[in-house]
Amino acid sequence: MLVAFGFALAPMEAHAIEGAGAASGEEPRPADKAVTRKTTKAMAVKKRKKVTTTNQQTEAAKSPPGRAKLSRAARLRAAREQAHTINDNVEITPFPSHAAAARKALAQNRRDQLDDAERAARDPQQDDRWQTVLFHLRGFDSRADAEACFWRVIAYYRLGEIGRARTIRQSCEIATKDQPVIEKEDVLSASLQPATALPELASAGERAPAPVPNPAGYEGAAPTRLER
Repeated sequence: MLVAFGFALAPMEAHAIEGAGAASGEEPRPADKAVTRKTTKAMAVKKRKKVTTTNQQTEAAKSPPGRAKLSRAARLRAAREQAHTINDNVEITPFPSHAAAARKALAQNRRDQLDDAERAARDPQQDDRWQTVLFHLRGFDSRADAEACFWRVIAYYRLGEIGRARTIRQSCEIATKDQPVIEKEDVLSASLQPATALPELASAGERAPAPVPNPAGYEGAAPTRLER
């Protein structure tokens, strides 16, 4: 019986020895080593996948979707190509598809205003005749339009403002044919003014008297007609 009991205790002691060896940190068996290597490899692969996914998400956040980042050379080339498309010699024309019609309309508007001024100068029933003439000429530059200058000078002579009429007359070019008419108006206006009202006879520091107007309608020759 003692011998049989001894044989029964032998397997139990062997298992106890193996458990004690594992608890004491001894090297695991070959089967345990294989399992450890597989687990470590799987963890490494999982870590690499996680790092790759994180990097891709970071790049996607930096660059807007569908828009590639251009290099400095590409940006400069695009800027030069855009600059070549700008034309600094562009001439802007009002109503570009009807330039001739626009010029004709402007010329007709000028003629209408000059005709209105002449009509007011000649109409015997016109109230505030010469102020009305000046009103029709308000949009003209006397230096650039000889006809407008003619009527403006006549108007100021008729209002008795000789000094102003002479100043305007010197600043524009009235046609040679119209010069005798202007001279006649100068003489007529001067004959109506008191001596102290004339610019060449006015005393320094003295208050000039009120000008004497000539409200009569204009009966002289029309100025030289200039078409634009």
